[in-house]
Amino acid sequence: LRLSTPLFATWLVASAVWGPYFLAIRVPGLFDITIERILFGCVLFILAIGLCTGQLMLRTNITLEVFMLFFVCVCLASMTLHGFTPELPEFPSPWNIFITGYLFPFIVFVFAKQYLAREPDITMVVRVLFFLGCYLAITAFFEFANMRQFVVPRYINDPNIWLHYERARGPFLNAAFNGTALLIGCACGVHVVHMYKPGIIKVCFGLLLFLFLPAFFFTQTRSVYLGAVILAILLFFLYKTRYPKWKAWALPITLALVFIMANAPRLASEERRSGGVLQTIEVEQRLGLIKRSTLMFFDRPFLGVGLAQFIPASLKEYQGKVAFFASFEALTQHNHILGMMVELGLIGTLLYLIIIIIIFKRLFHLLRILPAEGFVGRNLAATIICVWVVYLNNNFFVEPSYCLFVNVVPFMFAGIADGLYTRFAQMCVQSA
Repeated sequence: LRLSTPLFATWLVASAVWGPYFLAIRVPGLFDITIERILFGCVLFILAIGLCTGQLMLRTNITLEVFMLFFVCVCLASMTLHGFTPELPEFPSPWNIFITGYLFPFIVFVFAKQYLAREPDITMVVRVLFFLGCYLAITAFFEFANMRQFVVPRYINDPNIWLHYERARGPFLNAAFNGTALLIGCACGVHVVHMYKPGIIKVCFGLLLFLFLPAFFFTQTRSVYLGAVILAILLFFLYKTRYPKWKAWALPITLALVFIMANAPRLASEERRSGGVLQTIEVEQRLGLIKRSTLMFFDRPFLGVGLAQFIPASLKEYQGKVAFFASFEALTQHNHILGMMVELGLIGTLLYLIIIIIIFKRLFHLLRILPAEGFVGRNLAATIICVWVVYLNNNFFVEPSYCLFVNVVPFMFAGIADGLYTRFAQMCVQSA
């Protein structure tokens, strides 16, 4: 196992848990120094060494890298025209949105394509995501049960930091992002458990998977509920097993149905704390955002209003045209692609959609060419597809650019998939 892999895996955990709220050294005139940023600096150093020594695969199959470079140029051009800093401190920072939502995930894509290439490397990061998901599931229980003395890190308990809402928000301080990380951890856990031979370890890890079912509920977030249903469907149809899958699914499905029937009146209520899904205020906010976004897009369809300029532009030009809500969260775009159309126009949105389409083409091709058995087999491709669909589902309900971890993990898996695709394509050419 190369040193780069455990370093990168540690940075993945740090991006979720050890951010600026955990520890930040503030240097006057510079950005805050955090554990996560120090580790990412090491990742960049490894990439720089690989670039200088010619180890990076930058000559064959660089289609995704080219489109990512074009997209980065569009973002930089947009910030050059509209500003790199927010007009007011409470507005989102264009520079931070660019780094968190696009630049760092694209860099991680290149890193994963080069350095997460062998089975031990891929196995390690998948296991780390599974164990991180277990930690999030346990923490979600302590949050929901109000046993906050067991919640670590301590900043999670501070209601004055970002979005609380009495939900299990985890170290991301946002229930939707926490739920997405739980879904990713669950998908990785299924693959980890499946690859173990029958024994005590397989049984113990299988029991850990049951932690995720109540944890999804503890987030009190409808997008997470929908993501859990989508994940279950994808795993059932894409993930291949030697035994009938209904036997493995019988117990969790039964438990879920019993829980739903026992709590049907509560689930049908408008009280979010009891699990109700019929709250309408958020739906009204989303509809208002869609109307506002449509107006803004057709006014500037090609170049958009500028990266991270949705809130200031809508407040300046559209406040009297579409109903607005009082809370600042209601002003924030809650649909990634729709928000991208408004901010970057058709040019930036089409580039981003092309990147996503190519990634899925690679993944479905891997479903056919990877070996049926082994950790790096077709089931790994199915797991990555699940991660990406969960990610895109989350992006239909929230703006993902605020959470580095949620953006980085799918592009890390995309880099792994593109690296595997490149190597298998070269093997086919050599054998021919």
